[in-house]
Amino acid sequence: MYILERSEKMEILDSKTDIGRIRDKNEDAVLSINHPKNKNIKLLIVADGMGGKEKGEVASNYVTMYLHKWFIGKDLKTLNDNNKVINLLNKYIKTLNTNLIKKYGQDKLGTTLTLALVNKTNTLIFNVGDSRCYIYKEKKLIQVTEDDSDVWMYHKYGGVKKDYLRFFSNNNVITACIGICNELCKISTTVINNDYDMIFLLTDGVTDIITDAKIKTLIRKTPKEELLSSIINEAVNVDQNLKVPLSLKRKFTANYIVPFKGRDNASGVIYIK
Repeated sequence: MYILERSEKMEILDSKTDIGRIRDKNEDAVLSINHPKNKNIKLLIVADGMGGKEKGEVASNYVTMYLHKWFIGKDLKTLNDNNKVINLLNKYIKTLNTNLIKKYGQDKLGTTLTLALVNKTNTLIFNVGDSRCYIYKEKKLIQVTEDDSDVWMYHKYGGVKKDYLRFFSNNNVITACIGICNELCKISTTVINNDYDMIFLLTDGVTDIITDAKIKTLIRKTPKEELLSSIINEAVNVDQNLKVPLSLKRKFTANYIVPFKGRDNASGVIYIK
C-alpha cells in the first residue's frame, strides 16, 4: 500500500486509503507530493488495483512508485510546459503498461490510474479507468473526468442519471486500465485552469457508495483539515440507506445491486488551497 503525503502551511495536501470492511487486503495506492524544488508544483495520484485479477496491489503500487520517481526527476521548466508534460506522461504511462505485461504476462494484473499534475498555471489530469477527479469551484462540485466503464455509457448516451449507475450489477466492468493489455491502456487527458478552490481524486470504493450531493454536504459542513477523512469514513462506515429507484426499474430491465458501506477499498487524495 503505497502512501506518501506532505502538507504545507496555508494549504492542505492529503492522502487517505482504507481497506474497507470486507476485503482482506488493500489494492489501492495513493500519492500526494510537492515537487522538491518548488512546493507549488504538485502530483496527486489514486491507483485502484483490479480485484478480479492477481495482485492488484502490485500493479497499483508499481505505477504509483514509478510516476513518483518520474515527477521528482523532472525539472521545473519541463513540468510547466503543458504540451511537453502531456506528451511525456502519455508515453511513460504506456511504457509502465508495457513493462507490467512483460514482467507478469498479459491479462494477469492491472490497475486504474487518475493523476493530477498541478503546475504554475494549469492542472493536467490523466485518467485510465473509473476513479474520478473532481474540482470544487464557486460552491459547485464538478466531475472533470469521465468513467471508463460500461455503465458510464448508460449515463452518457442512455439517459441514466449518474447517481443511478451504482445500482447496475456490471458497474465494476471497466473499459480502460494499465497492465492487462496494450489495447486497454487508453489515456484521457484534460487541462484545466488553477482557479478552483479544491481538487480531489477518489476511487470507486468511495464514489460507488456516496453521491456527489453527499460529498457537497461534507464539503460545506466539515473543517478542511478533516474533509478527506470524512469522505473516506462516510464510504466505509456510514449506512447510506440506498435503494434501487423505482423509476430506474420501470425504465430499464437489468440486474440491480445495492452498494453497501465498506464493500471495497476506499481511497482519495485532496488539495485545498
